[in-house]
Amino acid sequence: MELFLLSFAITLAIIINFLFKYFFAKPKEKIPLAPGTFGWPIIGETIQFLISLYYGLVHEFVQKRTNKYNSNVFKTSLLGQNVAVFSGPAANKFIFTNGNKLLIGYRPPSVQKLFPSTSFVPIEHDTKRAQNVISYFLNSKNVDKLISTMDNMSHFHLENHWKGKNEVIVYDLVKLFTFSLSIRAFTGIEDSDKILNFYEKFKIFTQGLLAMDINFPGTTFYKAMKAGIELRKEMKAIIEQRREELLENPNFPKVDVLTQLLDEQDGDGKYMTEVEISDKVFGFIIGSYDTTATTITLTMKYLQEKPQFFNEIIEEQNEISRQMKPRKVLCWDDIQKMRKTWSFVNEVLRNKPVVQGIFREAIEDITYEDFVIPKGWKIYLSFGATQKNDEYFPNPNKFDPSIFEGKGELVPYTSVPFGGGHRMCPGKEFARLLILVFLHNLLKNFRWKAKVPSEKILYPFFLLAIPTDGYPVNLYNV
Repeated sequence: MELFLLSFAITLAIIINFLFKYFFAKPKEKIPLAPGTFGWPIIGETIQFLISLYYGLVHEFVQKRTNKYNSNVFKTSLLGQNVAVFSGPAANKFIFTNGNKLLIGYRPPSVQKLFPSTSFVPIEHDTKRAQNVISYFLNSKNVDKLISTMDNMSHFHLENHWKGKNEVIVYDLVKLFTFSLSIRAFTGIEDSDKILNFYEKFKIFTQGLLAMDINFPGTTFYKAMKAGIELRKEMKAIIEQRREELLENPNFPKVDVLTQLLDEQDGDGKYMTEVEISDKVFGFIIGSYDTTATTITLTMKYLQEKPQFFNEIIEEQNEISRQMKPRKVLCWDDIQKMRKTWSFVNEVLRNKPVVQGIFREAIEDITYEDFVIPKGWKIYLSFGATQKNDEYFPNPNKFDPSIFEGKGELVPYTSVPFGGGHRMCPGKEFARLLILVFLHNLLKNFRWKAKVPSEKILYPFFLLAIPTDGYPVNLYNV
């Protein structure tokens, strides 16, 4: 019923736009579009797509049409937009390597309104600056300090929120941890009360990212806008304080992303505005804590369900602990030894993508496989349709981490949970470090058993994979 109401609301919001186009748009010259159908008038295939998205079955939606049209690209109509749907390693490579030459990230109206700087900062500049800042943050001089911070915060979190508990809701606790770590790394905030205050407001703020942009009291988007205003006021105070510290001490260490952003200049030597800085920080936090928390939660779920791999990973982590002695804090070299653990995480992400796909927008007419994707069309790239395809993963429903262990069997661009090429997620390495450091500390101290073995994993708000009950477990100390 909720899905139907959402689809009905979307239909009402776009109907006027469609009718206008239908009656007043000039006929265009015929061009070789990809095969497919635009579905029902006005609605298109939106309802089928949203249902499959909610239940984590977009790969089936895509694969069914890919087989029907015998093409890895087909056209459809989703959310009131003409869309070309892509899948397959060639499509992944095409989308990621063409970067800003032919495509830009598609920002829904809700995102544009929640992030004001999107109205005056081109998305390609946004991405480039993000990569510059994260690259500095994760360079060889700073990475061990970051790992040390992650290690200490993991230990503190587990000691204070997990130890002594017989039962915990994993997703809730892990999300609190990843948020706390992210906000400290990106803003330098350490005060626990401030972090909790930000956390509660961010939960409301992020729920509006893919909501209908109806700014009316009581709506999800209205609440998100209010939370955003409050967050920006607090962020403004933090920025002003940091600027004063930098003026007093020009050699102030750039130990967090905020300090680096204040010093970042574009090609013309211009510094970012306060609005841009706030948007960047919020974007970094949202991009790191939610997806990372989901990945850790799903990894724990799969570890408990796959005892044969669990034992191998415990052995790897125990060996790392033995080699560390007498050193107590993890470092970069330790992370590099967690090969089986990271292969397991990658196989989890292949089986259950945290995000099922991404939207892009064509900034000019694009030719792909003899078809033309007209300028202005949206492009949806499906990850799962490739990762669940037996052409690239024999027996794709079999859980097999060994395919990620560097034996040369993995076809390039078949598994791309963090993007690829020039469009690799700037925070991939940050996420990898955080996931592995937390899992190391977790496995060193606890074992667990699911309280709801048959718990479903759905995509509420059509965004991230989340266990419906938050993955409640019975907890045991090692």
